[in-house]
Amino acid sequence: MAHPSTCEKETDMTTTVIVKANHGWPVDVTPRDPKTGEALDHYPTQRVEPNTERMVHVHSGMDLLIHEVQPDEIKSDDDGA
Repeated sequence: MAHPSTCEKETDMTTTVIVKANHGWPVDVTPRDPKTGEALDHYPTQRVEPNTERMVHVHSGMDLLIHEVQPDEIKSDDDGA
């Protein structure tokens, strides 16, 4: 199955969401199963870097969790890497 940001056929997607991380913080976009709320393994979380935008294609009834990453979370990510 194609990654939500790389679907090439118009028929594979039903909605396009543009995520703009315009305020200096990255934004994480996580596709989720609408029935369980669990992250979808075959669609990994995408990080939209600060001052950029990305189109995310939503299809097959998936939900999206949009999360503005805070400074303490960025520090945590850096420590864990």
